[in-house]
Amino acid sequence: MEEKPGSLMERLNEVKDPRRREGQRYRFKGIIGMLVLAALQGETSLRGMWLWGCVRWDQIAEPLDLWGTKGPPVYGMVRDLLVKLDSEALGQALNLGGQWEAERAYSVDGKQLRGSKRATEPALQVITAAGHRYREVIAQGEVVAGDQVEAALGLLHALPLEGKLVSLDAGLLQRSTAETIVAKGGPISARSRAITAKCTP
Repeated sequence: MEEKPGSLMERLNEVKDPRRREGQRYRFKGIIGMLVLAALQGETSLRGMWLWGCVRWDQIAEPLDLWGTKGPPVYGMVRDLLVKLDSEALGQALNLGGQWEAERAYSVDGKQLRGSKRATEPALQVITAAGHRYREVIAQGEVVAGDQVEAALGLLHALPLEGKLVSLDAGLLQRSTAETIVAKGGPISARSRAITAKCTP
């Protein structure tokens, strides 16, 4: 399949497939492409994205270079792939680039991926940054060991914050996150400064 310069499939070349060679029956970039297409069609849970791809497999398999398989992957394979994936590298590949500059404000909060919970494993947790102007997620990071504040700090360090107003979910409004925003040139309101002063370091 021909990959146009700057396209999603071309940018995914920078993301390493975390699976062992014998587990690579389905092309890595094709699976990620399927999930992105499903998300663009309004699916908000991992299971919903997978089901969307299964229903439309005959239409999407060839364009995504997945035509050599006998059918769509099982849900467990897709979930395991995302669990092992370098979320920071994927986020960089999916980022909207210049749109960051057009955004004047970000909202940062934590989310659980619906449909990702298993009987023996917790649901996948992520921290997302959404732009106020375009109302789209522009960056995302994985929450490790339930530490949402640490994940939020990683996301804030990756975003250009100079002159940007950043709103945080109540649980993320900590001294460390506020100081990171200010250090990177982001304004902070008097109300936020007063709240932050009460936060433990």
